[in-house]
Parts: sequence; structure tokens; C-alpha cells
Amino acid sequence: MAQPPLATQEPQALLKRAEGYWSVIRDALLNPEDWDDQEWQSEVAELGHLYGLLARVRPTTPEERERLFRLVEDIRAVVSRYGLEPPEVDLEP
Repeated sequence: MAQPPLATQEPQALLKRAEGYWSVIRDALLNPEDWDDQEWQSEVAELGHLYGLLARVRPTTPEERERLFRLVEDIRAVVSRYGLEPPEVDLEP
């Protein structure tokens, strides 16, 4: 079953999608030897899309806020190793 277009998804549902994207991108960044060059570049190029998703997430529960915080902190820690720009996400409630 196909997922609905991003424009029609609730912002909270975007957190789960962002977590899934990050899992793959994180693996590519931390284990580049496991990826061929084209696949690696393709995954790293998805950071912009991931950051766009994160900017649209609007957590409504403390659990969602904590998940978003942990996700953004993990992204910042990993991308900083490579001199990449971290996401600009407002983590204030």
C-alpha cells in the first residue's frame, strides 16, 4: 500500500518517516565502506529532504517531543563528524 503524499500527512506522522530516513542515512554516514559511491552519495543527498521533514514535525506529546529531541541530537552528532550542516529545528515546546 502506498503512503499518502507528504502534503496530506499530519506533521506528527512525519516524525516516524524522518526516523526511518535517518536510520538509512546514518548507516551510510557511519559505514561508508558498506556502500558503493553512488548509493552513498544518494543517501547523503537525502539530508536536505530529512531536514525538511524535521522542520514540519510538530510534536504534541512529551513522548513525541523527546523522540524529536533525541533524533535531532543524534543527527547533529553524526553530521558534525563530517563537517555537514546540522538541521535547524526549534526544539522548544
